[in-house]
Amino acid sequence: MASLHGRRPAVDLEQVTEWDAVVIRTDYSDDGAWQKVAAGLRQPWAEGAESSWHVVEGAGWAGADADEVLAALPDHVSDLHDVVFLADADTMYGEQNPLLAVSTDPDMRDEDHEIPGLGFTSRFRILPTAVAEMVGNLAIANMDYEDFSSSAHGDPQRVHRGFLTPE
Repeated sequence: MASLHGRRPAVDLEQVTEWDAVVIRTDYSDDGAWQKVAAGLRQPWAEGAESSWHVVEGAGWAGADADEVLAALPDHVSDLHDVVFLADADTMYGEQNPLLAVSTDPDMRDEDHEIPGLGFTSRFRILPTAVAEMVGNLAIANMDYEDFSSSAHGDPQRVHRGFLTPE
């Protein structure tokens, strides 16, 4: 699908580690909502564990969808990162500003299940406060992408809210 804005800029991840959440901002309509997202991303995922994130932003990303973002990522991105996060229009206008988590695995396929929490998808919504938890657990190989996706699949709004957050 051709972009309305032409080819998207390349994403430089040379200085990014497996501990950094990669967030691509594609909506610039509400700076107040973006500040809420940023505040959530700064939340540590465990006691003594700092959050770290790398934002990709700029006019060349305005309106980009998940497929355009994936196409602009370096070929080796899935070796280091299982997921990237989009701060899109749904993030800015959604209740609690959930980001779109997108698997970087080109072989990931959606698996639906009639029992909530047993299916998973290659794309799901995640609260900004849960991003560091996801990235940290993926970095130490404590959990897989599917664990977080299944959590979102089991939520009535299809949002992963975090395993460590109080109900």
